[in-house]
Amino acid sequence: MKTVLVLLSTDQFSVPLVRYLALEGKRYGWKICVGSMFGESCVRRMREEKFSNDVLFINITDYRQCDHAIRKVDLVIGMIPDVMLLQVADSCIAHGKDLITPSRLTRQLVAKKSQAEKSDVLLLFECGFSPGLDHVTLKKAIDNIHIRGGKIASLKTYSGSQIAESYIDNPWEYKLTEPSRELINLGKGNNRHLLNGQLQHIPYHQLLDRSEPIVIQGLPDIVAIPEGDALYYRKLYDLTEAHTVTKGRLVRKGFERIWKLIVQLGLTDNTNRIELFENKSIRYFLRSLLPYSPTEPLETQLQKHLGANWIELEALRWLGLFEDDWPEGHREITPAIILQHLLEKKLSMRAEDKDCIVMRHELEYDYQNFRHKFTSTLITQGEDLLNSATAKAISLTTGAAAKAYLVGNIKVKGLHTPTKKEIYDPILNELDDLGVAFHVEDKKILDADVKEPFDQIEYIVSQLHTPRYS
Repeated sequence: MKTVLVLLSTDQFSVPLVRYLALEGKRYGWKICVGSMFGESCVRRMREEKFSNDVLFINITDYRQCDHAIRKVDLVIGMIPDVMLLQVADSCIAHGKDLITPSRLTRQLVAKKSQAEKSDVLLLFECGFSPGLDHVTLKKAIDNIHIRGGKIASLKTYSGSQIAESYIDNPWEYKLTEPSRELINLGKGNNRHLLNGQLQHIPYHQLLDRSEPIVIQGLPDIVAIPEGDALYYRKLYDLTEAHTVTKGRLVRKGFERIWKLIVQLGLTDNTNRIELFENKSIRYFLRSLLPYSPTEPLETQLQKHLGANWIELEALRWLGLFEDDWPEGHREITPAIILQHLLEKKLSMRAEDKDCIVMRHELEYDYQNFRHKFTSTLITQGEDLLNSATAKAISLTTGAAAKAYLVGNIKVKGLHTPTKKEIYDPILNELDDLGVAFHVEDKKILDADVKEPFDQIEYIVSQLHTPRYS
């Protein structure tokens, strides 16, 4: 009997994963263990689910217990913060256990590549929504074009999650459909885009000014905030011939203007410690970020120095920036901790809220002297907080990778992302069985009278759903 250990830090994005593994475990005879290193609150609601009888919940209070649990299993699935993931990866390497996670591949984790190869273990990263689902679907399309002799000239890929329109109830028209830290860290990496052969470096303070409107049928007023490193994706996807490579985060129009004010105020900074000598309040701290004025109201200062309009001011007021609140329970306070406190207090999803995920790939390629355009689009809505579209996309991509490994369809070892054919094909096959599919169009954009040389790629359906596991 194979044993799978699922390490969690929150239940918000993991219920569909544990449900999927529990049902597949009954089918294949696997033992599924769920452990939280952040207390019982993470799995409390999960114990109330029907699948809980088929899952063993274990209490992990420290790293030694986690290391001991890893020794006894065949596969570890990690949905935990990066700092903890580093320790888990070390344990997996030391004990010869394989690891699959939706987490991003960081430089610290890349450094473990040679150790993973020596220990003959699989460390598979970026198996979530984005990154993850974008990798497997894009690389499949790119490889199919290359196999047929096409040359890719341009790649533009976008993704994002947002609250469904009928559940908007605040002036931001936004809710936390992802962890708050993901939003706070938006754009803090190496933002480089390749446009018509010219490399564009996008500084953090210019990020929101570079947002562009994106036209996707059925989704009005969407903009893309540039993020990601084009040179990394160009290498990862084998696009040496491409002259344009861009990646963006999709948000509702208007959000980027409010978030620009947040960035300009320095509220996403997680390095500088705040020391207030008196009046520990968010309002007092906000005033300290603006030029000194003993008489001007905060609203006037924000208009004067940041150019905020009244709609944006109301959004900041609603968030709580003008209140006397203060986050408690922290030894040290940074601007990012204050922002996280406000975001989670005012913008968290309610139990009945539904989210919507969007993923869009646009490839232009040359084949037999003609230019073609391939587009692949996924738009789907979630059911509620614990069964959100974001949670399903993360969980089912991670779960599909885990199943493919456990049944022997993924055989590679070492450190990887799901961009190799021997990894993405088994994952896509399982996702196809689960009903995860994109709407695909592939057409000429020059000389439309010539017969199409390409067949459409296999997955043509338009919605993400789980008929076998609903």
